[in-house]
Amino acid sequence: MSEIIVGVDIGSKQVSVVAGRLDGFGKLEILGLGKADTTGIVSKGVVLNVNKTIEAVRIAIEQVENQSNIDIRGVMASVNGPNIQAVKHRAMITRQTSGEEVTVTDVDQIQSDAERTYISQGNTIVHTLAQEYAVDTSTGIYDPVGISGLKLQADFQMITSPTLALDKTKRCIERAKDKMEIEGGLVFSPLAASLAVLSDQEKKSGVALVDIGSGTAEIVIFHRNLVRHLSVLPHAGDSITADIEQGCNVSHEHAEMLKTKFGAALSNEVPVEEVVSIPGINGRKPKVVSVKNLSIIIEERLKEIAALVVAEISRSGYGNRLSCGIVLTGGSVQMPYIAELFEKVTQRDVRIGYPNENLGKTISEEIKNPTYATAVGLVWQGIKSIDEREDSYKELRKTAPKVINKPTPTVTHSNNGRATKEEKEEKSNGFFGKFKKGLGNLLGSDLGETDKY
Repeated sequence: MSEIIVGVDIGSKQVSVVAGRLDGFGKLEILGLGKADTTGIVSKGVVLNVNKTIEAVRIAIEQVENQSNIDIRGVMASVNGPNIQAVKHRAMITRQTSGEEVTVTDVDQIQSDAERTYISQGNTIVHTLAQEYAVDTSTGIYDPVGISGLKLQADFQMITSPTLALDKTKRCIERAKDKMEIEGGLVFSPLAASLAVLSDQEKKSGVALVDIGSGTAEIVIFHRNLVRHLSVLPHAGDSITADIEQGCNVSHEHAEMLKTKFGAALSNEVPVEEVVSIPGINGRKPKVVSVKNLSIIIEERLKEIAALVVAEISRSGYGNRLSCGIVLTGGSVQMPYIAELFEKVTQRDVRIGYPNENLGKTISEEIKNPTYATAVGLVWQGIKSIDEREDSYKELRKTAPKVINKPTPTVTHSNNGRATKEEKEEKSNGFFGKFKKGLGNLLGSDLGETDKY
């Protein structure tokens, strides 16, 4: 049997931990599913209370260990948050000879150069995703390895996260258990989810994955198997709950209950006479809520989210290349008629993405819920790469020369770190100081400190 892989997804409502492995038929066998509540301690994917989040991760991991009878030491983990950004960045290298083919070392070199030259203050690079390559004058190359040329150029999607938020997520996972390690770095959650809910044909033909969680909604656009655009929307399930709380004048807990048990995305599908009675607090009379009014509130907020998705698709420049439309996933997409509402607003084909793409035997049918798309995708991330080119590159790297990064130039100082008199003069005088020093070597004492003959 294949190695057991564990995925940890820290969301705004719960921590989800999934353990799985590849079976003999190429399917993903789920061995364990753990979860723990994070309401109030994680907001919009960002950890607020580190200690309580550590405890939630520990509880979820222990559940999986007990179910699958394993000792978890290494995990794949996700990162999320409203300030995660994707910026395009270009890099180029000139190879030693034009007569030889591009190697995987060249591909690694240009990626390394892109990461070293990209600067984003206060942020850390989470992913460096290559787009097409160019070799000399040939452009639009999907895989440059084996093509002859002198110059290699590539465009990258640089996905960054605020360093402080990233560090807190790491601490919560690594401190949940002694000697716990995050394997392969953190993964942007919708990219992980894409491995669990999207088919290869969808990513090739063009599709927009919209992952609507509790705190944020993330959009990832694929075309020709490449990630073309990413964005994070600040409105998601919690925004709907807040609207219900205000519009129906109920508590936050009752608003969440109304949304999950009685909510619908299309109000015209709900009978006018249907009502729900909310128990009163401390002997107060029960409150009667119209289910149709409830659905009107939900529908308006979902229309706003769908309109923002339309705007992002338009901004990406791939609006006319999404043959497979939109796939909705995440914990907030289980509402009746939500796919129909998105079809109405976006004018595109829409389906719900369940994490059952190539899923085999499972310990629980609950795992097929869209809530666990990211956690299941993280297990897949331990088996295959988001960029399928990486799977073939891994084999080539076993025998290829390693990338050697050139060290950043440094200035050596004497006097316990204080610059010498000559260093200060050269720095202050700039070009003229260097010119004077060189000319002085030729003329001897004719050119002195006073710059006079």
